[in-house]
Formats: sequence, C-alpha cells, structure tokens
Amino acid sequence: MRIGWSVVFSLVLATGCSQEPPLSEPSACANAPMIGQFDPSSDVFVVHFDSKPDVDDLHAIAAVGSLLKQDKFACVDAIAVAGAHGTQDGDYIHSPHLFDLAFADTWLDAHSNREDVLVAEAELYMDTLSSGGDVWIMVAGQADIAADALKIAVERAPDLPYKSQVHLVQHSDWNESATTPDKLALVQDFADYQKISDGNARGNGTPGYTTRNGELWPRVLADPNVGSMWREAKRLADEKNPDAAYVNPFVTAGGFDFSDAAEMAHIFGLNVLGNVPLFFDYVLEDTQTVWPNGAKAAVALTYDDALLSQVETALPQLDEAGFKATFYLSLASQGFRAHQDVWERAAANGHELGNHTIYHPCRASLLGRDWVTPNRDLDTYTKDQLLRELEDVSAALGELDQELTRTFAYTCGDVRVGGEVFVEDLKELFPGARSVERDVAFAPYYVPSFVVDETPAAEMIEYVDELIERGAIGTITFHGVGGEHLWVTPEDHAALLAYLQSVGDEIWVAPLRDILEWREAGVAKN
Repeated sequence: MRIGWSVVFSLVLATGCSQEPPLSEPSACANAPMIGQFDPSSDVFVVHFDSKPDVDDLHAIAAVGSLLKQDKFACVDAIAVAGAHGTQDGDYIHSPHLFDLAFADTWLDAHSNREDVLVAEAELYMDTLSSGGDVWIMVAGQADIAADALKIAVERAPDLPYKSQVHLVQHSDWNESATTPDKLALVQDFADYQKISDGNARGNGTPGYTTRNGELWPRVLADPNVGSMWREAKRLADEKNPDAAYVNPFVTAGGFDFSDAAEMAHIFGLNVLGNVPLFFDYVLEDTQTVWPNGAKAAVALTYDDALLSQVETALPQLDEAGFKATFYLSLASQGFRAHQDVWERAAANGHELGNHTIYHPCRASLLGRDWVTPNRDLDTYTKDQLLRELEDVSAALGELDQELTRTFAYTCGDVRVGGEVFVEDLKELFPGARSVERDVAFAPYYVPSFVVDETPAAEMIEYVDELIERGAIGTITFHGVGGEHLWVTPEDHAALLAYLQSVGDEIWVAPLRDILEWREAGVAKN
C-alpha cells in the first residue's frame, strides 16, 4: 500500500497488529490505469461496514475482498472499517476473522476502538488529499464514522479540497435514515456526497446482488483464491441470521445478499457485472483443465460490421489457414445486404454469424459520438426496442445458418440503453457477449477483447502469447482488413494467422460461440 507512514502507524495502533501492512512499490503503480472513477496511482478506497443488524454485510465483506484480490486491483489502496453503524438497534456482528481473510492487516475496528480509528481515518484523508489523490468512501452502513473523521480532518487542515476530492457513495434510504442527522448533513456539506439508486431494488441501474438461489455456493466455496472468506461469511451469516433484528430473506433461502456492494460497482465502473452470477464469473478462479487438442488457452477472431474487406480478404485468408471465426453482422449495413450469399456460405463452412443489431446504434452522449444519428442513438432507444431488434437479427441470421444460438457484440462497446444496463437481459438471448475492453477479467457476457487499429502483427502475436501464458480466454476484434475503418494490413492479418498455426497445440482458435459452449459444458474452465 502507498499510505503515508503516519497513517500506517495509526492503522497498526488501531487494529492492534504487530506488523505493518505490506507496502507496494510506488513505481510499480505510478502509471496504473484508471479503474472506473478510481485512480490507483493516487487515490484511496475506504469501505465502511456497519454489520448491524443485518447479516448482508458479511456477504458484502467477502464480495469486496474478492474483488480486491483480482490482479487488476493490485494497485488499489484499500482500507476497511468495521462497526461503521449509526442509530439503528440490533446486535453488532463481530467478525474479525472474516476481515482478516478479506483485508489482511488493512482494516480497522471502529466498534471496539472508535477514537483511534477516527484519528487514523482523518490522517488518511489529509495525507491522500495533500498528495493530490482522491478519497473514495463506500458506505456499506451509515455515514457516522466518515462524518466524525472528516470533521477531525477539516479542523486540522481546513484548506484541503474535501468537497471536490472526498467522495462518499451510499445507496440506501435506510442507511441515510439510520445515520445521525447532523452527521449526514456534515458529509453532504463537506464531501462530494453521491447517492446512487438503491442496491436492494431491481431494474434501477444498480447491480442486483441478491438471490435466493444458492446453486453457486459449491463453486464459490471451492475457489482457491476467495473460497475461505466466503466460507467464513456464510458460516457467520447462517448462524446469526435467525436471531438478527432483521432476518435476511435471501440468506434464509440459502442464497446471497451483498447488495451493499452496489457502491463498489459504482466507484470502479463495474455496473456491467449486474447480478450475482456475473460477479462470480468475474472474481472466481475456476480450475483450468484443457481445451481441444490439449491447448492451454482459447481465442476467438471476431470481425465487426460486415465489411467488404472481410469478404474479399479476411474470409479467404481464414479459410486458407483453416481457422473458423465469428463475424458480427449488422443487417442494415451495405456489406451484409449485398453479400448475404457469402455469409451463408461462410456459416456453412463453420464460421459463426454473430448478432450486431440491425442498425448498429450507439450512445450519442459519449465523447466523440457526434456521428451518431438521432434514430440510431442508444440513449433514446428503450430496452424493449433494443431486445426486439436483437431477436429479429437472430431470427434473420437463423434463416442463413440454420443455427439456434449465436453470440452478441456490444455496438461501440455500449452496455446501456435508455440509461439502463442491459447485460443481464442478454442471458435470455445469447450464450455470451463480447466487449471491446482488453484489460478486464473474463465474464461470459463481457468477454475481453483486443480491438486492433493499424496494429502490427507483432502486437497481435504478443496478445496471443499473453493468453497462452495466463491460460485465458480472449478475443481479437477486427474491422477492416486492408482498408475501410479500424483496419489492419492484409500482411499483418496473414502473419497473425500463420503464428496461430505455429502455436496450435497451445491455443484453440474457434468461434466465440464454440468457446463459450465448450466452457459452459465444463470441459474447460478459465
């Protein structure tokens, strides 16, 4: 962690630990990329849990701990605070072993040692702001502790930019109602107070991290990386729930409730992980076996927009090399309408015809999208309108390839329609979906992809080697091959295919539908 030494001393004092928290090398994280709104090179993540009176915090502790164990979060400075409760009744659930499993030495016990924790947290605010960073506070509880720490910091260093750089995120009207009123007013006045939609509700833009279905428990508990913390969270929740002041119905039914993690998704830009299965697909380290022919990894070559250069160059090169790919077709495009016979033959030859909508709508409100026309603006589409369009595309493609399933590729990478995330809705229509983000963990409905644009073969080959080294699933997103937009040269495309032939015993090249179906069947996990 890159926390100032005075704060480290306060943390050790407050938690009673005999050793300092591990420090990551500053140079290793100086250029770490943004994760949502969070800058790992300078910011700090503070997560508050009330653990009173509901057992949902126990699941939320494990959920946050699971996320922070992912490689992408290695540079995230995170401090957890236990006992961040307000005015509510009920018993506090003491869970030090769970906090140890989730956060190691970087957690504070505000229930038992409130005054020292307040000073430590205030110093953390001051040190972070003085260094030019932002403080992101996830309030999986009430704002009392944050308010008291903020008050100390403002009194000691009144000129620091608290209002613009201390961001306090909470999701629940109940959490507000159980916060001492003057302390809620304080954080609203002195910090950037962000109230997001209630994580306990559904269909309002926040992830739905509750389910009565417990079928994922065996997979979660068996995970070598995070299984131990979930085992402790489940043990405590099952034990405490029957006698809690609020008996959690999801835990009673044998399911999951980490609805307080909605704030975490908001901060780190992970609303795309919109439900419990998607979250666990992201964080669990499934046991890897083998792909066909004993390969270590799998890659799908994907081609968007039904371009003429794909017909003239990409398809012949793929067929000559013996590889099958996924072509994401937009039905209103000239390249699809003029060459339906070509796409029909491609499907008969083993290529996947993927769904890329009819009109290729994108969100016009995003930067650089002035080319999006009003009738093709995802911001003004409704979710029902988009889903009907996707169903129509699949039906039309089914007339060409006689296939019942195909994958989807997000147009422009957009996962919102009319302000709503539609990732979860895709589960009824497709076996998976491809993103346009390279550096994300694998999830079936947000499969990572390296989008190429005037990219030399050497860089594409480097990506293939990376997949092999990690034993991972990945995709490469092509558009033009030899021309048109986002193009690569025919020579670089052919060089990549030649390399894939040379490493065919290490990586399986197949349409994305085939890769996901193989994985779903349990033959290979990644």
